Amino acid sequence: MANNNMDDINLECENDNDNKISSEKRLVDDIIENNIEEIKKKEKDNKEKDNKEKDNKEKDNKEKDIMFNIKNGLCDLEKTLDGEGYAYSNLTCRKKGIDFIPKSITRYIHLKYINLSHNNINDLVHLYFLPNIIFLDVSYNMLKEIVELKKEYLKNCIYINLSHNLISHMNNIFLKNLLEFNISYNTINNINIYISNTIRILNLSNNNIKNINFKNKLNNLLDLDISFNPIENLDFHTLMPNLVVLRINDNSTISMDKLNNLNNFKCLQSLFMQNYLYFKNISYKDVKEILLQNSKDIHLLKFNGNRLNKKTDHIEQADVNK
Repeated sequence: MANNNMDDINLECENDNDNKISSEKRLVDDIIENNIEEIKKKEKDNKEKDNKEKDNKEKDNKEKDIMFNIKNGLCDLEKTLDGEGYAYSNLTCRKKGIDFIPKSITRYIHLKYINLSHNNINDLVHLYFLPNIIFLDVSYNMLKEIVELKKEYLKNCIYINLSHNLISHMNNIFLKNLLEFNISYNTINNINIYISNTIRILNLSNNNIKNINFKNKLNNLLDLDISFNPIENLDFHTLMPNLVVLRINDNSTISMDKLNNLNNFKCLQSLFMQNYLYFKNISYKDVKEILLQNSKDIHLLKFNGNRLNKKTDHIEQADVNK
């Protein structure tokens, strides 16, 4: 009996030892695992830090390269408007592979003419606060969206060219001195925005626009180009009551019965409809009759650049399919 009790005690001791060893092993494993995780975390943090520093260094070097090109593109030293000194008024920096506009450009507050076309720019934010820009050309770049252009932006700008970009969305344009705006060759499908009513020439050609539905009247608009768009109607005369020139070349989505809306453009003098689908297979005489019928209440003078003579009832040298 005594021997059996001793065996039981010895067995319990062995189990306790095993449990203790097992617990100690688990503790050691946990410590090792935690250390490994901590080491991995430190390695990850250090790697991210190194990558960030590398990216910052590359960005700094790229910005230096861009500013080098910008400085080389400065010309036309002129007396400043306040008369207190001289500054460059013109920046031409085309085809330089510029990816972004550095904040450093804001130091050139006297610039009036900027041409940054044929680059890879995707943001214009640092240009908006240059108060003396008159002419801005950033065509042939990588712009995808234009933020709302507030009144305090580009205060003196009268001409902007954003053609040949990747712009799919437009926001309101409140620029108070803008006269000519070119946003052709983009992928815009909606123009239900407010746009500066100072504009006289507006080029929306080669987009995906179906309807002209600005939120405000453009009383000063004289020349509108909506060629190469799937425009479906001509019912926007109330938005631009003083329109003189209308360009709707290469259109196949405006049906013939919609042409009677031309009569509502009371100031229209010149109409361009080259390659209009429904004029392609009919004679000049038929085209003439259709045009005269749909413009009898207005003083339309030219069609596709050729004089439209209502008195003699013919179109002189009108090449409607040119």
